[in-house]
This record gives sequence, structure tokens and C-alpha cells, in this order.
Amino acid sequence: MANGSVTVDRAEDWQTLQRLLYEGLPEESSSQYHTSEVFRGHSNEAYTLQTSLQRFVGTTGEWQLEIHLLRAFNKYAQQFIDEPESFPRLQSLAQHHGLPTRLLDWTYSPLVATYFATGGDPDVDGEVLVVDYAAAHEHLPDSLQDVCELAETEMLDIDLLEAGIEMILEGSGEETAQAHVRTGSASLLEINAIVTEFINQHPEPYAVFFEPPPIDQRIANQGALFSSWFPADPQQPMDKWLETHPEFFRRVIIPAEKKRTFREKLTQSNVNHRTLFPGLDGLAAWLVESFDPTTNGDS
Repeated sequence: MANGSVTVDRAEDWQTLQRLLYEGLPEESSSQYHTSEVFRGHSNEAYTLQTSLQRFVGTTGEWQLEIHLLRAFNKYAQQFIDEPESFPRLQSLAQHHGLPTRLLDWTYSPLVATYFATGGDPDVDGEVLVVDYAAAHEHLPDSLQDVCELAETEMLDIDLLEAGIEMILEGSGEETAQAHVRTGSASLLEINAIVTEFINQHPEPYAVFFEPPPIDQRIANQGALFSSWFPADPQQPMDKWLETHPEFFRRVIIPAEKKRTFREKLTQSNVNHRTLFPGLDGLAAWLVESFDPTTNGDS
């Protein structure tokens, strides 16, 4: 990624890494203070913030596939869904289970982000991306900013995001769509058409950070949240926008030669595949890494 004027620091040791990751906190914290920074780890610092939907569509221009994928997912997932899913809840569930969406995964935990940054190719630098979501949300459309102000919060959750969509529908004058949203039975095509028109009326790109519903224990263990990305150009990755806002975006590089050492520190902190991915799959992956003969005993 192009650096521009974005702050890029290199963590040459564990102490430096901790200082860089937690610098958003004051020296003397209080019970009334919390940081508004969120984190994302990349095992390769050359990766961009391209959504899975952007990768899926590629250069075909078939952006209508987003709603077709969601409609099909909603249709065939009914046996697993207890009640009708709203638009953002369905997107969250689909993202969580690997369907291409416009969402990206983030975490409140700098250590969780570091875990993902220290994976992959051991000969390639990783990175942790840091975003101040409160500052990023100053670029939201008025309807979503109004929801935050009414709720006296800087972070949206799934209920507030639904309220924001309802405000958008109210502005559209589509009374039928409004009623459907309130009952949780809105037509995805109906809402998609109105939301698409709303996006077209707000050409400046913006990102919505929000807390997903508690789908499973993995969400809680990873301190997970999502961003939903609305660029003017649907192919533009989110980092291109973030690089124009160094006031709320920075990067911390994880040197390739430090990945293994940092992973061992994280294991000591109980941040590993077993804890981040509860279940037998996570346990198996953790054991494979722990007993890997090609890395055990390495310095």
C-alpha cells in the first residue's frame, strides 16, 4: 500500500510493539475513558483492504451479485435462522460464514490483530492496521450520524444500524418498506434498491464500523466487529480512502523475523487458535502449530 503521509512504524521488538499498539490510551487511564481505536491484522503488509465481494466480482462489473448472493443465502439458510433476518443481520451472518460481502473483519483487541499479522509466510512482513472509528464516523451520512447522537455513542451496533436503515427508508417515502423493516420481513430487493439509491446520493466514500450480533463464541473471543465499506468506485479498496485520512489511520509493521517470537508471546498471553476459534477445528490447528517439528526449538 502507498504510504502517503500515514504514520508507519516498525515494531522491532515486543516492547516497541506494545507501545505502538496501545499508544491510543492515555498514560493515566480512568474508568470513564476508552480508546476508540480498532485493529486488523494482515500476515502480509502488501495486502489491501479489499472486501471479499470486491475480490469475488473482480473486473466483471457484476455488482448485482451482492444481492443475489444474499437472497440465495437467506433462502437456503432458513433451517439455521430462528427468525427473519434484517438486511445488516443477514450480511453479518453471511460474512461470518464466508459468503462474499462488502464487510471487513476488525477487532477491539490489538493482540488478536497481532495474532493474524504473525501468520502466513514467515519470510514476509505482516502489519497491524489501526483506525480511530469515532473520527472515521464523522464522515458518515447525516442519518447514521443522527442515530449515533441519539444513542449517545460513537460505535454502532446491529440494532442502531437497523435504525439507521429505517431512517433512510423513511426519507425515501417507501411506507411499505418501513413497515417490513419493523416486522423484520423486508424484501431484500426492496431495501437494496432504496439503499443503493441512498448510496448514489452520497458519492463521498465512507465506512461504517459496527458490532455484529453475537452469532457464536468466536465473535466474543476475538473482540470482533465489522466495517461496511461504501466507496464511490465499487472497486476501490478501503485503504485508499484511509490513506487520505492519516488523522485516524496508522500502520504498525511486524518484521518477518519477529513473527515467530511474537507468536510465542501471544501464546503466553492465551491468544492462539484454540482460544480465538473455539471448537475442535481451532483446537486441532493450535495443536498442529504447537507440535510443528519444523519450528519447535527454533530461536
